[in-house]
Amino acid sequence: MRNKYITYMKKGFSCVLFFILLVSTTSAQNDPWLADFLERWEQSKAYMLAVAEAMPEEKYGFKPTVEMMGFGEQLMHIALVIEWHAHSRFAGLETPFRQDAYKVDGMDKSSILKVMEKEFDNASQLIIDFEDARLSEKGNYGGFSRTRRQFLLLLADHVSHHRGQLLVYLRLNDIPPPNYVEFQ
Repeated sequence: MRNKYITYMKKGFSCVLFFILLVSTTSAQNDPWLADFLERWEQSKAYMLAVAEAMPEEKYGFKPTVEMMGFGEQLMHIALVIEWHAHSRFAGLETPFRQDAYKVDGMDKSSILKVMEKEFDNASQLIIDFEDARLSEKGNYGGFSRTRRQFLLLLADHVSHHRGQLLVYLRLNDIPPPNYVEFQ
């Protein structure tokens, strides 16, 4: 009888522990807005990687004009801003803008794609771990005070802005862009 009681206690404890872990690792899923944004973010990542994959590696240095960033530079710029903006502005960690760590020099297409994917995934994890109550918390950026929610929207807009430029780069090289991915 004692062994059955211990077995039931262990199972009960395991269930409670599992529930606590599940709740603590899915806080973003508690807020419908964050859950919706995360779904959109994952679709944006899929589309961004498809656009990056469409350009042949030998064209990663292509720039429509001298003063513009090359295709690979655009991708690394997006990755840099995701890293900085997600951590510093959205999460409020005040991380430095590490531009030198995101130089395209010496990187091949595969390496750039890995950096892009890693930064999207890191931002996703920040969103998943984010405390819902902080969404209305304000931070400063460029002389403006914005909520953490607004910082996420700005981050998504930045990705869309540069991805739009990259679609033109593809067209200028007679490369049809990948089909649009909905809900991003």
